[in-house]
Amino acid sequence: TIEDYSAAGAAPIVVIGTTRDPATPYEWAVQLAETLDSGVLVSFDGDGHTAYGRSNDCVDDAVNAYLVDGTVPQDGLSC
Repeated sequence: TIEDYSAAGAAPIVVIGTTRDPATPYEWAVQLAETLDSGVLVSFDGDGHTAYGRSNDCVDDAVNAYLVDGTVPQDGLSC
């Protein structure tokens, strides 16, 4: 059987991808956001394995606004 990973009916799911992540390739984040019915991609142009909490105000502000206020980032936001 083919697994359905679309999460139909879910609230917006924010996916953060770092362009030069050595552990989880950026392309995986893009594919995941596309697979999810409510996926919202936030891209961080940088190095390393994480983007949130690493002194990038653009990513931090977008994630904090979503987690605290429920404000969904613009899909395709580039930081």
